[in-house]
Amino acid sequence: MEPRRERNVQVVVFAVFGLAASAEAVAIATGGVPGLRELAAGAMLFALVVASRLFPLHIGYKRKMLTDSGSLFAAALVLQPWLAGAVAAGGMGAAELVSQRTGARSLKQLVFNSSQRLLSVMAAATVFHALTAEPLTEPGVSLGMAATVAVGAMFITNDLLLLGVIFAQVGRSILRDWLVDRSDVPYDLALYASGFVVALAASFHLWLLPLLVFPIAVFHRAMRTQVTLRTQTREAVEALADVVDMRDPYTFNHSHRVAEFVRGIGVHLGLSQDVVEEIAAAARVHDVGKIGVRDAVLLKAGPLTDEEYAEIKRHPDIGARLTARFPDFARGTAYIRHHHERWDGRGYPQGLRGQQIPLGARIISVADTYDALTSSRVYRSALDEDVARAELARVAGTQLDPEVVTAFFAFKGWVPAGIGQTNASRATVPVSTTPV
Repeated sequence: MEPRRERNVQVVVFAVFGLAASAEAVAIATGGVPGLRELAAGAMLFALVVASRLFPLHIGYKRKMLTDSGSLFAAALVLQPWLAGAVAAGGMGAAELVSQRTGARSLKQLVFNSSQRLLSVMAAATVFHALTAEPLTEPGVSLGMAATVAVGAMFITNDLLLLGVIFAQVGRSILRDWLVDRSDVPYDLALYASGFVVALAASFHLWLLPLLVFPIAVFHRAMRTQVTLRTQTREAVEALADVVDMRDPYTFNHSHRVAEFVRGIGVHLGLSQDVVEEIAAAARVHDVGKIGVRDAVLLKAGPLTDEEYAEIKRHPDIGARLTARFPDFARGTAYIRHHHERWDGRGYPQGLRGQQIPLGARIISVADTYDALTSSRVYRSALDEDVARAELARVAGTQLDPEVVTAFFAFKGWVPAGIGQTNASRATVPVSTTPV
């Protein structure tokens, strides 16, 4: 990370920590002394928070979701704000410290995550207790409304703090990605609902509080089966893409390499890990549509006729229609369909130009072009890395998105000089840079 962004992240982390410490101090000063019943409830919820964080819920390929939302929301309902905040921060901190054994977290992350959870849980607890005179002993419409508002307060506080630290880290807002990528919301709402039900039951009998373990266990079991099925489906589609690559010995492992380049580009563009993996998944199977192209065309050593080139140009659409059937690739369908579009609008299949082309497709295009240049093909030998680098710089702004090319150069550790220049003094290569 750049030193300036590193400093920005540190400022945000310390600011959030200071806000959390101040909020906790005010809550303690204005709160009451907990009784034995409340302390026992806090201890049980603390244990549930730690366990929930140590055993995340698998919701997709390389995607995990923490299941502590239900326990934290229950804490907001049954404990006074300062104690609920202490349970949230303490449980988070304890779980993070345990996970340190696998080298997972830094001190900075620990401080931010603990402070973030403390503030979001305290927001929910403050709102809930302010709206209900007798919190959980008289269930009714008003109680349900108060719980709903508390959910909103917890959800919004948590995500706003997260957006803030990500902005400091990558130097740009990811609000659009955050609004689009909300596949975890149904799971979170289910956990909030389970936290509400268990907290309601615990108000009548404290020892019902550990029942929160059961819905979380059911989620784990159900999702494990679903993820196993989706993983097997994903591997089958990837295997099909590998078979397509193996039809041409010159392009074997091409899709593997393109996917790795895509990950490097995505990181240097500051994209979230979920978005990077989504694009990499599409890159991994971006040429699967070539299964609909005849060998006589795909492996032809000489120039293609107009009819043969038209057949080649159908492969992105074939691949998009094939992968759209599978959940793990459906969101990357547009990237597969448009990875042969050009920045200047002269690509295919729809002639999109500039930012009309989905970002994922622009990233795959750069990675695909570089691997095509540096791989031997039936009609030419592989180009030297320096020559390929010069070609990428030359076609940035015409064939390729210059910002993505710059990110690729950063990933490779190259100096981005000359990107987008087309003057006669630049070296050029007498071959097409457009991958087939």
